[in-house]
Amino acid sequence: MDIIDRRIIGELELDGRMSTTLLASRVSLSVSATSERLRRLRESGLIKRFSVVVDHTMAGRTLEAIVDVLMPPTVDTAATDAAIAALDPVINAVHVTGRYGLQLRVVARDVAELDQLLTTLHEEIGSEETNTTLVLRTVDGFPRSVKLS
Repeated sequence: MDIIDRRIIGELELDGRMSTTLLASRVSLSVSATSERLRRLRESGLIKRFSVVVDHTMAGRTLEAIVDVLMPPTVDTAATDAAIAALDPVINAVHVTGRYGLQLRVVARDVAELDQLLTTLHEEIGSEETNTTLVLRTVDGFPRSVKLS
């Protein structure tokens, strides 16, 4: 990867839907050279996918929270991951270090939906404990990757 590849990635992080023609002009390459570099970046796995950032409030989901989940030590992680991925309010889940081994990012329509999610985590998925933190606001400028050297 060279500086041009890093510039391509930086431009796509700002607007993943920009045309190859516009991208080529921004990185000072021909369209065919830019297309070839994009193909190599995708095939190498450095670019995994292009995605959409959704404004959840526009979809009626105005309550955002981080839910830390403590699961029993004998839990079947694969089954738990699949069950959590199927829950509508959960938009992201990561396994983490510390007391709570799982952290969920949640967008709910209201407190009642958040309450139902927490009940589901306890009663159906088998969590031992949860800790919920409401998100007040999000810092702009994300998502982006770390600086590629």
